Amino acid sequence: MIDVASNPDHPDFEIIELKSNLSISLDRLFMVFLGLSTVTLLVAIGPLIVGLWPVMVVALLHLALVGICLRLAWRGHWIKERIAIGPDRLRIDRFHKGGTEHGEFPLAWVRVAVERGSLGDRRVVLTCQGKRQELGAFLPIEERLEAAQEMNQRIRPLSAWTH
Repeated sequence: MIDVASNPDHPDFEIIELKSNLSISLDRLFMVFLGLSTVTLLVAIGPLIVGLWPVMVVALLHLALVGICLRLAWRGHWIKERIAIGPDRLRIDRFHKGGTEHGEFPLAWVRVAVERGSLGDRRVVLTCQGKRQELGAFLPIEERLEAAQEMNQRIRPLSAWTH
């Protein structure tokens, strides 16, 4: 998903956010897990009442394992890149499960390139003074190309390459 916004604190900065396409939000995932837990515990209460307490122990262990797996699966696919285009700098902030990464380029020398990947897909790459930064690798190809267009529209008027 691609969001374009102006920075209210700095009106001369524009922000492009690239977000991973998750089919479910964290709140909805929690509600699904809550429903699953309710049903599992209601089923496990019957054997517990007649004295088969190991069924409840197994049910609780199962729910803990399912909860951990759901969390790992959701966090493993969550990623966001924020590109802040200012009057003289382009800043890239990448947020993912391992932490954050930051990169900064002088805006006048940045180029947005769309390259063919090894499998025939297209990759969006920012190049500047010999440095390369791939953007939106987690997005579908159509959204990557849309992000490249958005960045080109905002970078081209400020770039030394077009003058």
